[in-house]
Amino acid sequence: MVKILVIDDSSFQRKIISSILKEEGYELLTAENGNDGIECISTAAPDLIISDLLMPEFDGFYLLEKLKENTVAIPILILTSDIQKPTREKCYQMGARGLINKPVNKDTLLPAVKKILAGDRV
Repeated sequence: MVKILVIDDSSFQRKIISSILKEEGYELLTAENGNDGIECISTAAPDLIISDLLMPEFDGFYLLEKLKENTVAIPILILTSDIQKPTREKCYQMGARGLINKPVNKDTLLPAVKKILAGDRV
């Protein structure tokens, strides 16, 4: 079973994303910030990470940086309400496999997840 880690400081967003993915048969792990997410990555080895970009403690940029530093090859899908081109480019340069805008819905999330799990970029 494919294991997906959802990192988002909003419990509402974590619930929405988790329910969409569970309905599709994915195993879900959740973390409320980047720090908890890093711990979860090291203990649970997810197949995909879905992370909010702006969070307290440390954000999605820091998460991307840490994973790159430690050569962690788990694909990352970034969620953000920032639609500016420089933000998107920075995420991709730092190793993100995809970026989708918030609010998240089933019609954008599922195709992005399937594409990334197939080895493509979104």
